[in-house]
Amino acid sequence: MSFLSSPLPLTLSPRDALDCNFSPTQYTGDDGLHLLHSAIAIGASYDSAERYPPPRCHPQTRKVVFEIILAWTNNAQHGPRVLWVNGDAGSGKSAISQTVAEYCAQSGQLGATFFFSHGKGDLSDGRLLFPTIAYKLASSLPALRAPLSHAIHSNPSILSDCLEVQVQKLIVEPFSNICHPSVPTLIVIDNLDACEGAEMQHLILTLVAQILVVHRLPLCFFITSRVPSHLQITFDAPIFCKLANRISLENFISDTDVKVFLRAEFANIRQYHQHIQDIPARWPAADVIDLLVQKSGGQFLYPATVLKYVDDPNGDPAERLTDVVVAAMSPKPSSLTPTDQLYHHVLSTCPDPTALLRVLGPLAVTYSALPTTELEKILGLTPGDADTRLRDIHALVDVPMPSAMSPPHTLRIPQQSTKEFLVDIHRSFMFRIETGKYHAEMARGCIRFIGEMDSVEDIDLASYQYVRRKWTRHLSQAMPAPDLLQDLCELRFVYSRLPSEVREVVAWLKSLPIPPPDVLDVWQTWQVQLHAQTVYCIP
Repeated sequence: MSFLSSPLPLTLSPRDALDCNFSPTQYTGDDGLHLLHSAIAIGASYDSAERYPPPRCHPQTRKVVFEIILAWTNNAQHGPRVLWVNGDAGSGKSAISQTVAEYCAQSGQLGATFFFSHGKGDLSDGRLLFPTIAYKLASSLPALRAPLSHAIHSNPSILSDCLEVQVQKLIVEPFSNICHPSVPTLIVIDNLDACEGAEMQHLILTLVAQILVVHRLPLCFFITSRVPSHLQITFDAPIFCKLANRISLENFISDTDVKVFLRAEFANIRQYHQHIQDIPARWPAADVIDLLVQKSGGQFLYPATVLKYVDDPNGDPAERLTDVVVAAMSPKPSSLTPTDQLYHHVLSTCPDPTALLRVLGPLAVTYSALPTTELEKILGLTPGDADTRLRDIHALVDVPMPSAMSPPHTLRIPQQSTKEFLVDIHRSFMFRIETGKYHAEMARGCIRFIGEMDSVEDIDLASYQYVRRKWTRHLSQAMPAPDLLQDLCELRFVYSRLPSEVREVVAWLKSLPIPPPDVLDVWQTWQVQLHAQTVYCIP
């Protein structure tokens, strides 16, 4: 979908972009867009490789909801310009957003999308929302390219300005220089509650209201989220009562939709595996379907997980479905939901939970997707270890096959609800992931990776970006394990760190209940030397 023939390398950060020297004689018309490309969340788009394969709604489900949504998109110029779709985890919000985005992309109404994701670095950073929207709008509305590019070329500091300035310079003013389309252009913002910080979420909605009410831009916004109290308060404010329609998916819980979804997907599984397994034509039985529908509670998370487990390439679908039914009918702690019980069943099929958590734990705390081979390098695992340890839990972890649409062999945990289960000891029990422990593992891996970069010929770009940008983030959330503190004493590593990294390390060390004096002294000494060098260099 990119409209740039040669965007800046992905290693260029927004701050790096400010240091680029573009002279007027070099200006080609797209230079500003090249700079903007460095300040966007690349994986936030509906067609991003990081989201492949994306969740989609089955065409025979959610019919009433989609009728309402499509009626709103067709009449947005005459009514409320915001539609807020809200629901609990597993209610299918992201699948609805994906389907709406794809439909409106085909009709020509889609302008931009941003799919937030909990704790995923750029995908949870609200500061990247409006630059990303502006960049995608310039692709959808080519008339915006020249004024947007010129604005950034004239003042690259826009990329590091506050959100209010970015909205004004990147969206409002460029729109003032073009003829507005006759039909409002759609902006999809999915999973807004996954944006870090309640204040940031409120600010985003405030700026959306200003775009529509004060500046009257020809845009409409489709927004999905859970319903935390602060978002409920914002949408209940007088401005949004007039500006926004809302759909609560809790009002559209449908056992019929779940049953249609299950029957269609089981038919696909039966057809795919027919040449390998002798699956009965009437499989599964009606009472099995009824049991799964009853366990789903009208939501799609439970049946979708069942289907992924049954369709695992390493097992017999009929046998695996029998296992699910037996597990669903077995007595479990009353505190566990049917989905939690299913998660326990899937995880318990792994013969070595310790080895499983050695990969699953770090995967749950990574800030962006990494190729499997690179994650293994960071964790110090041998090639193939990650696949071997996750082989039995494909129902919970996506391992996309290599294709033209996705990075080869990239692991990810697609459902935020899965991560919430894993970190809650009252739900996951023996499978609990202690996030501080695995942040420490990732921090150690990044430190080791940085130390070995000089001796490695072929460095993966994604890994290089990740370890350089995210290692201090992992450190800030890490438990002060002895091995980690020992790694931080490696002088060659310490003396190669930038001032910003040194500040973050010193701040983390000081935040510990008992700051390790030897480690703190090493970093503070280097911090003083760096400061002295900076002062000495100032003329």
